[in-house]
Amino acid sequence: MTSRAVVERIFQFLVFGLAIFMVCGGGFSRWESLPGEGIRTVTYTLYRTLPPPPQGPTSCKILTAGDYGLVMPCDYQPPFVWWLQHRRVS
Repeated sequence: MTSRAVVERIFQFLVFGLAIFMVCGGGFSRWESLPGEGIRTVTYTLYRTLPPPPQGPTSCKILTAGDYGLVMPCDYQPPFVWWLQHRRVS
């Protein structure tokens, strides 16, 4: 296997790993300290239209590095399951 093939294989694992992480509800988060005791949390996920907690699913930190981190649903249930449970039947 050539070095180019190894690099391509590593890239494939990274991209598909990220895709699976995002489909399972994973996301990227940033925390910002506000004046006083407040903290602003900004979370980027594949599921943009989900309502925030407490109506929607909550996210728990799984890995942090300073003010940034990776989050997953606290119940480890993919958000599309939440959508199916709370959909409106017309």
